[in-house]
Amino acid sequence: MAYVNAQGDAPLAPVSELFSLQGKTAVCTGATGGLGLSMSIALAEAGADIVSIQIANDPRADMLKEAVAACGQKLQVFETNVADSVALRRCFAEIWAAGVVPDILLNCAGINRRAKVEDFTDEDIDAIYAINQKASFVAAQEVGKKLLELKRPGKIINIASIISFIGNYNIAAYAATKGAVLQMTKAMSNEWAKHGINVNCICPGYIMTAMTKNYTEDKEYYNYIIGRTPAGRWGLPEDFRGAIIFLASKASDFVCGTSLVVDGGMIAK
Repeated sequence: MAYVNAQGDAPLAPVSELFSLQGKTAVCTGATGGLGLSMSIALAEAGADIVSIQIANDPRADMLKEAVAACGQKLQVFETNVADSVALRRCFAEIWAAGVVPDILLNCAGINRRAKVEDFTDEDIDAIYAINQKASFVAAQEVGKKLLELKRPGKIINIASIISFIGNYNIAAYAATKGAVLQMTKAMSNEWAKHGINVNCICPGYIMTAMTKNYTEDKEYYNYIIGRTPAGRWGLPEDFRGAIIFLASKASDFVCGTSLVVDGGMIAK
């Protein structure tokens, strides 16, 4: 059965096409990381070509390349240090000069350092803020500016954290930056939603990746997280495949400035 919109003047896309990304291009930072790789591959599986902004000689570059090729999609790689905002802006200029027309931004580059509040060094604070906060802002800004210039709709998906909501211990700098990403998402959405640019964020819980290796190797802490999580397990990178496709596709066209928490129920407990 065919359906029309509420005004009765336009046919609706069938649900089978609602989550398709055929013909779309996704610009991704952090696409070779634990979560970023899984989500980038999901975007490619749904039909999107991938433009990856990554460090030179990235040791996981081949994994992304092979996975995107296996999906039958195109991969373009641009190398830069996202912690250097001047270099990052220059990288985006190169991307646009190469003819890339963006539809989606997966803003996934991020790091963490652990210390007591009183022990954080300027080096650690600067590194965390440069990647988690400023690079996220610059990437979203550059893609948003391009979409506005082209008068195109688009999807910007930032990666925040459940630490955007809860402080936890020994990660004060990380918590500050992830709180900033959450608020940045709302503020950008307020300005761009009327232009058809959806800005949202995903807030992961405790996920088994290289970033959490120290936690997962600590048996007591590993079991604490399981006990604290209603789903009864740690999250896995593949748990984010559905979330990223939803926020990148037409299925989320009226979802603006929100945070999608993927944490097995931890912050609801």
